[in-house]
Amino acid sequence: MSLVDRIKKLREDWRRIISVSKKPDRSSFYLNLRVTLIVLLFVGLLAFLVQLAFSILLG
Repeated sequence: MSLVDRIKKLREDWRRIISVSKKPDRSSFYLNLRVTLIVLLFVGLLAFLVQLAFSILLG
């Protein structure tokens, strides 16, 4: 399969995905946003605590 054929197939796949998908309503969008931000905050806090622990232990 040539590069041009792959690009055409990829464009067709994207077009199919966009035609099937639908825009989320406001409540589900904000729920997804809140969950994403909470997980991001948790991962950032965990990384900070690990870095703090290593800096204290290793001096």
